Amino acid sequence: MTSVELSAFMADFATAVAHVEETGERVSCTDGGAPRAVLLCASDLAELEHFAQRNHDGPRPRPTAAREKSLGPVPQGPYTRYLHVDGVRMTFVRERAVAAELRSVEELDWLERNAAMGRQGYMDPKQAAAFKEFLARQPPVGDGIAWIAGSWQEQRPFTVLEFIKGRTCEEVALAYGADPQDVADGLLLHQVREWDERGGSDDVDRVLVFGEAGGWTWLGYHDFDHAISRRLDPPPPEQITLTATSAKGIYDFSYSKDGEYQNPYPLDDSLDARRDMYELIWYTPSEAPFAPDAPLGFLNPHMRRAEESTEWTDGIALFFAGLERAFGVSLPQDGITSGNVCCARPARRTA
Repeated sequence: MTSVELSAFMADFATAVAHVEETGERVSCTDGGAPRAVLLCASDLAELEHFAQRNHDGPRPRPTAAREKSLGPVPQGPYTRYLHVDGVRMTFVRERAVAAELRSVEELDWLERNAAMGRQGYMDPKQAAAFKEFLARQPPVGDGIAWIAGSWQEQRPFTVLEFIKGRTCEEVALAYGADPQDVADGLLLHQVREWDERGGSDDVDRVLVFGEAGGWTWLGYHDFDHAISRRLDPPPPEQITLTATSAKGIYDFSYSKDGEYQNPYPLDDSLDARRDMYELIWYTPSEAPFAPDAPLGFLNPHMRRAEESTEWTDGIALFFAGLERAFGVSLPQDGITSGNVCCARPARRTA
């Protein structure tokens, strides 16, 4: 990197700015030989600012004392220098376009450190598409959820399946109105089934069954008497809800991020942000279920991979297989079948 004393730079900034603008190379400005500031092209600074704002590692360092009072724009050759109020940062303009910026070494170090962290989560459109294809080809985690699709359509063993990210299963169960004592005792589903068989009750249809798999909390329940609250505050980072109403042939899928519903349709400003849930019977294998510009358009390649790499033929089972690949959701087949999974009765239940 080219180096110049700050006093020489101030006397002839046009030469340094032209060099930066033409070559893209940065110029180091020193004060008594010690690095004090860096001149860089405006596009480089714009990129750093863009990515740095995605990550904030402490406050941005700012000069605390002005080196020089800002007396107005200073023209030199084709360039005009604008001195910021702190007397250190400078902007250089040519023909109404910003050509270069001067930033302190400390501020530039902060920007580059934060930009490096911000870039880690960024992929250009081509990379993102390739990564999406890669993820869609991955096998499901654990047992997946396609195995339960058939019985779920008949509302067995649950009417509602939910998958919640970022909360423990016990935390979610209590928030949904589960009996704290049942949660603390580790009540198991097979115990409730056995009580029902001995006493002729139907508590098994009222319990909230829950567990964790693949980084998600999963829930299975009926909500015939509205005993389940289904509310979390604040909303979880991600939430998937699948609801079966076999008597009406209605099977719904919804997905939310940070409490914001992800609409199955492209949106425009004039439409309600939540137009509809997605009905699973609308899904036709070999056809993309969502428009590419819909919030749920990212699911399309996962559905296609499920069609190509599984033996499921039922549309709802295939849709579930696509969700396995998209989100890594899973349900323990042996645990649910045998009843060796945690459950809890509603906290406010009649005797």
